[in-house]
Amino acid sequence: MAVFPPLLPPADKRPPSQFWSSSETFLRDVFQLQTWVALGALLQAALLLFLPLGWAVIPVGVYLASRIVNTLLIWGQLRPNPYMAGVLTQKTSAQFPGSTAPGQQPLVVIQLAGRSNHALGSAHPHFQKIVKYFEAMVHDLEADAANNRDDDDDYGYLGAKTFLANERLASNEIMVLIYFRSYEGLHRFAHAAGGTHREAWTWWNTVLMGKGSTNGHLFSIMHEVYEMPAQHWESIYINYHPTSFGAASFREDVVDPVTGAKKTQWVRPLVDASRGRLSTSKGRLATTQGEDNDKYESNPYT
Repeated sequence: MAVFPPLLPPADKRPPSQFWSSSETFLRDVFQLQTWVALGALLQAALLLFLPLGWAVIPVGVYLASRIVNTLLIWGQLRPNPYMAGVLTQKTSAQFPGSTAPGQQPLVVIQLAGRSNHALGSAHPHFQKIVKYFEAMVHDLEADAANNRDDDDDYGYLGAKTFLANERLASNEIMVLIYFRSYEGLHRFAHAAGGTHREAWTWWNTVLMGKGSTNGHLFSIMHEVYEMPAQHWESIYINYHPTSFGAASFREDVVDPVTGAKKTQWVRPLVDASRGRLSTSKGRLATTQGEDNDKYESNPYT
């Protein structure tokens, strides 16, 4: 059978994971919306104390006007839409590079999350340290994936994606999805001597949950691990930028056709899913040939 051809060209350097900077992202989630509105009103009142009324409203007026004009220009297609950056305007699926059948290899996902129950929420220094540990673990995995050439000894890390919870008044819960080739690789990373995860584990047990701590109950942490055999997982993305497993990176050692030298390149797993076996959920689970949606009258992807 033919290999599913990748849609995105290979890269010479490993693309970064989808883990964002904690200091910038958490700033807007430290307070509730009402608090941010009150802070804005306080700032406006301060301007009124030092500037004439007409001058005091200028900064807010200019900002709002610029946002409205920018929105109208994008809406009228007079300015490029920044939200479309990287979007693939088609139906795609994520498959291991070199696959000739859907879901040809197993996949492991760990869902790692932490939450602050403190009155300061995500602004508390302990929670900021938890987030820093999350970030350091992802950086360790990135470095191992970029430098380790022995697939039998590395962690099998493929990519990571960060989320903020929204069921609370302030998003003071962070979650990271991390993708691995196998549970064995995940276990090696979690128990690596001198690794960031072991360091974070010790810090949690001795500082936050130790006998001398009075704040252990104010912070929460959890993880869930899912080990999925081959042909027991599937993915679909429609008009989406590379995200989650679709944004994973796979190392390939190839020979340069011009110089004959060996080089490393990084491949993304997204392939065309507009037709054939990958066009339906059952097809992506390798239980049909993808014809199970033929009964529907309207299918824009066939």
